[in-house]
Amino acid sequence: MTTSNYFNLVDSKFLSISGQDRGNFLQDLITNDIHKCDSKNSIYSCLLNPQGKFIADFFIIDYENSYLIETHKKFVNDLINKLKIYKLRAKVEINNVNDLLSLSIIENNDLLQLEKDITLFKDPRNDELGNKIFVSKNKFKELEKKYNLIEDNFGKYRKLLIKNLIPYSSEDLIQNKSLLLENNFNKINAIDWEKGCYVGQEITARMKYRALLKKSIRVVEIISGNVRRGNQINFNQNKVGEIISSFNKLAIAMMKIEETKSIFLNKQILKTESAILKIIY
Repeated sequence: MTTSNYFNLVDSKFLSISGQDRGNFLQDLITNDIHKCDSKNSIYSCLLNPQGKFIADFFIIDYENSYLIETHKKFVNDLINKLKIYKLRAKVEINNVNDLLSLSIIENNDLLQLEKDITLFKDPRNDELGNKIFVSKNKFKELEKKYNLIEDNFGKYRKLLIKNLIPYSSEDLIQNKSLLLENNFNKINAIDWEKGCYVGQEITARMKYRALLKKSIRVVEIISGNVRRGNQINFNQNKVGEIISSFNKLAIAMMKIEETKSIFLNKQILKTESAILKIIY
């Protein structure tokens, strides 16, 4: 029997948006195009504040005459509260969904595609992340046994995100402060540049089209020593960046774009107070 390892995304929370205005309601708020979303294809998107700063990221899929949204537990209350503020007279209902689990399965398992009791879709952020699965809590044990699913160490999932320059938003971003373009969201299919206006769109578009971006995240390798969040990264005693998160010998760092171009091309060494680093992507 084929074995598939999965990551259990235990910190995921779900809510549903139903009602006849649900599509237009979300389209006016989120960074991606809701019309790309159907029952087999999810979109990854964000809600921003009017200044273009990050509030929450989430996956959306069309599910039983509603839009099902998966977000991190850290963001769920703020997300619901913001959606209710924007609701006004729109004919939508916003409800918590408490009976679902979220899994990530990197290896392809063709048999799972045929399972009727799950919602399975390709992770829209990056092909390397495989498939995501939503399954009811009372069906999961049956599914786990039926398809010989084995839970893998969540640290491997974090490493996979770092290798592909994908922020783990609950730890890597700061609500009402972080900017999407600084954090690579334009390259992980979170923003649709052709859709109409959404909350924070003007600031986000201005940064892109007027080349206002001064810093962005990169993947760095820890050659020796250890790092922690907030460590200053120096080159020739000048600050060029800061550690955002790390796992084993890899880290995501927020780096000054102009200052680090030649450092990356020439494979030069960077330092923190307790580590030696190099940029690998």
